[in-house]
Amino acid sequence: MENPVWNQVLAAFENQRARNEQENDRRRREIAEKYPDLDALVNQRHEMILGAVRGAFSGGMMQNAEAAMAEYNQRIAAMLKEKGYPKNYLEPVCACPLCGDTGYIYENGLQKQCECLKKAYQQALSQADGNEQENQTFAAFNPLRFPDTPLPGTDVTQREYMGVVREKCQQYARNVGAGPVKTLLLHGGSGLGKTFLLNCVAHEAQAKGVDTLSVSAYDLLMALKSAYFSRNGESADAYFDAELLLIDDLGMEPLMENITVEQIYNLLSSRLKRGLYTVITTNLSREELKQRYTERVSSRLLDPRTGIAIAFRGQDIRLTRPV
Repeated sequence: MENPVWNQVLAAFENQRARNEQENDRRRREIAEKYPDLDALVNQRHEMILGAVRGAFSGGMMQNAEAAMAEYNQRIAAMLKEKGYPKNYLEPVCACPLCGDTGYIYENGLQKQCECLKKAYQQALSQADGNEQENQTFAAFNPLRFPDTPLPGTDVTQREYMGVVREKCQQYARNVGAGPVKTLLLHGGSGLGKTFLLNCVAHEAQAKGVDTLSVSAYDLLMALKSAYFSRNGESADAYFDAELLLIDDLGMEPLMENITVEQIYNLLSSRLKRGLYTVITTNLSREELKQRYTERVSSRLLDPRTGIAIAFRGQDIRLTRPV
């Protein structure tokens, strides 16, 4: 399945490389027109490089190629400085010196994503969800939206109960990055405020500089699936690497055999091993989570040693009149 956010990021990198080439060409033309002697030196260096390459392919290496290159570079840098230009004015233009704006680097002969590509993808994902979350903060949380009637079987009202839930969520948000509780599971019926509080956690964490990433469970699974079957370098690293990952509506994604449970299990296990923080909302009960995702996944969501699960109870506030 196509991932429009990923394609958008790749297109942005391609456009950046095109702009780089245009700027490289402009600088070369400028130097050639104003300073033919410097341009000639640059051309000599280029011919020397070609000669070294040809020598390598013909079985012999040009003697002292590195020394000759260093001498050319020093002379060109000195001439540029003398004429009022930066010493690196004729070096390839790029925003990321590690990958040259390709998005990929090589380590031990293997291609891997550059950190700049991972960061760009993560920012694009966050931006895609950012508008919805903008006004959903703990300060904007209004307990009066919840009925002031006792929850079934208790003498605690839904309004009082949600006040406590809000405090627990805010405490979790404040401890992200330092606290021992890694996973926050918000479960219960629709219209009880789970997504609102998930976005409140995201806002609070972002305000203190935590690297956050929000995604729906459906989009998450599509991204994990696409990366798993990808042949063009598509990656889901952003979901594995974000310090705080927020997954909304777990259980609404398709249950694909040998894919859904395995991919979600791998993600949760990896994040727990690395001590990263994850918030999840779901309309499923504890038992329904176990039935849908097996004991392996549910145990990582419900383990009291590493997380906290909060049940949302009461009436759907979307069906009540706002106060």
